[in-house]
Amino acid sequence: MVAPEQRSANTGERTRLACWFWRLAKTIFLVFKFHESGPLSPAREPRALPRTVRFVVVGFYVVLISNSLAAEVIPPKPDGYFNDYAGAVSKETASRFNEQLAQFERETSDQVVVAVFPKMQSDSDIADYTQRVAQAWGVGQKEQRNGVVLFVFIQDRKMFIQVGYGLEGALPDATAFDITERHIKPLFRTGNYEAGLATGIDLICKAIRGEYKGSGKTAAERQSGGGVFSLLPFIIFIIVLIIISRLFRKLGGYGYSSRRGGPVFIPSGGGWSSGGGSGGGFSGFGGGGGSFGGGGAGSSW
Repeated sequence: MVAPEQRSANTGERTRLACWFWRLAKTIFLVFKFHESGPLSPAREPRALPRTVRFVVVGFYVVLISNSLAAEVIPPKPDGYFNDYAGAVSKETASRFNEQLAQFERETSDQVVVAVFPKMQSDSDIADYTQRVAQAWGVGQKEQRNGVVLFVFIQDRKMFIQVGYGLEGALPDATAFDITERHIKPLFRTGNYEAGLATGIDLICKAIRGEYKGSGKTAAERQSGGGVFSLLPFIIFIIVLIIISRLFRKLGGYGYSSRRGGPVFIPSGGGWSSGGGSGGGFSGFGGGGGSFGGGGAGSSW
């Protein structure tokens, strides 16, 4: 659901664009029809002009599509639940919001992500653009599709809540619009982004809590836990090699000695690490493969 004035502007723009493309297609059709059936000069090759027109039209559409793609940027999947790329809040506040959302996933399995950007990197409608971004990030669990993303674009003075398929019943368009329009918007207008974001996060979590149950871990924590257990056989193998190499050394076997030039059979330690987290108690976001169908609403301030 989008504000009425915003929906009206978007509809008018799309109508004008559709009419323009219709007139262009009609003109091209008439040109093709005339030159294929009308009288032509004997010196002119019968299909030379239509072929030229085809190349021009194809080139026009290639340029148009290239410009459209170049004008839009899909940001990479974020590292955290709360991502402030515009410096709207302090680092301490961002860390607190991030841990709040991580804990919410542990309790409910719902993934709520907040992304604050300086401005939109697309000429598309905000609803269409944010849906593509949310879909690319895969917010929400794959089976439940229970993801929500609050997008904020400071310079554009726009925001939008994208709701995953599995939460459209708990967070319908009307509720999402009420959150952005009646609760976040007044605070953003005064420049109080911290309070506006805190209110938005609380209301979104309140609306969707109880739909699903959590496992006590985030998706990222489950993935990292699985990685440790999958390396267990390799760790055991390394330990066995170390024990065998020490036995050989004591028995005068293949261990390296400064007096004899035997081959080295001792695996060196310190070369393997578990790839620890970012430290500082930061809870990283790991998309679960959720999907979005256009549910949600937004506002301008």
